[in-house]
Amino acid sequence: MNINELILGSTSKYRAMVLGQAGIRHFRQLGSAADEEAIVHSQPLAMAQLRAEAKGNGVEAPPKSIVIAGDQVLEFEGKPYGKVATADEAKARLRLFSGKTHYLHSAYALVLVGSKGQKSMQSRVVSVPMTMRALSEAEVDAYVATDEWQGCAGCYQYENRGVHLFEKVLGDSTAIIGLPMPQILCDLRDMGVNLLIDPEGPW
Repeated sequence: MNINELILGSTSKYRAMVLGQAGIRHFRQLGSAADEEAIVHSQPLAMAQLRAEAKGNGVEAPPKSIVIAGDQVLEFEGKPYGKVATADEAKARLRLFSGKTHYLHSAYALVLVGSKGQKSMQSRVVSVPMTMRALSEAEVDAYVATDEWQGCAGCYQYENRGVHLFEKVLGDSTAIIGLPMPQILCDLRDMGVNLLIDPEGPW
């Protein structure tokens, strides 16, 4: 079966940017109908994978397409952490992580939609240990004032000014943003989609 189209199952401009930086230009963005926040699990890594799979299945994609969906769950001391609602909560979260290591579990799902609309899926999780510096109160206040904490489980955007908060990160930056590209590209090649040789398709 030929693949006619790649679909990013996300409306995130940052995830679209990750694809673009890899030279991938020919894809559509479609939002998912899945409510990932409703999916909970005692294991943060498993929760990330289940959410990515639900988001991939929740995209209304046409036949002969591949949906790329992703989700992230932050784990600190064995517990998952979600988004916060206020600047004061963001400051408390940064104080909690200050000087310590947390893990960002970046999951993705590749959903292959067959010629008759049937679906098959493969998914993986890439985990990144991230160690924050010991932050001063002035640094916490200054970072929260950027508003980059909004909509982020860790209350930071590493790809922007959030990089100032860290002393050590052991992982690929694309996984931190939400699409672990080395692994995704490997899996796509296994599915017959080599975006280096043929960036436009069909494949």
